[in-house]
Amino acid sequence: ICGRAYNIDVYGNGNLQIIFAAGASLYVIDRTGRYVKGFPLDLKKDICLGPDLYDISGQKCAVVLHKDNTLEFYTLPKGKKPSFWRTIDLGDETIKSLPERLTVADKDYWIVRTAIQTLIYPWGGGKPLTKFKDDSMARPDTEVVPVEGKNEVQVNCYDGKKRTVTLK
Repeated sequence: ICGRAYNIDVYGNGNLQIIFAAGASLYVIDRTGRYVKGFPLDLKKDICLGPDLYDISGQKCAVVLHKDNTLEFYTLPKGKKPSFWRTIDLGDETIKSLPERLTVADKDYWIVRTAIQTLIYPWGGGKPLTKFKDDSMARPDTEVVPVEGKNEVQVNCYDGKKRTVTLK
């Protein structure tokens, strides 16, 4: 198992199942241990960590960190990438955890922590909204604090300064 297992009602029929990841697949089993129809879902890439579950506009979605250092969303129960999602791929900079949902001024973002920094991405993934270099990078362990009433967050950086970042 790649880190997490959750209860889920994958078909919205009032029956709870358990979802988990192993190898390159998402598995869903019922309370008696049998595979639920349509599972396992082969995601075609080995999974390092996941899944985390989200309800996005009424659609159940799972996010996983793949062993190729990419973050992907998949709809459930079909296992397709949602139309809004663009892969988060940091190349050689190792992603250390699944993304954390961040809400600032009624807009949603993703916090992605790597081995060397914390980045903030738009809701749909893709490219980071934050880009810092050297000592001005947000520390990987920083708390990301929304600034009340503004589309900004505060982060702690390597140089010891607390920076305010506008999210555009």
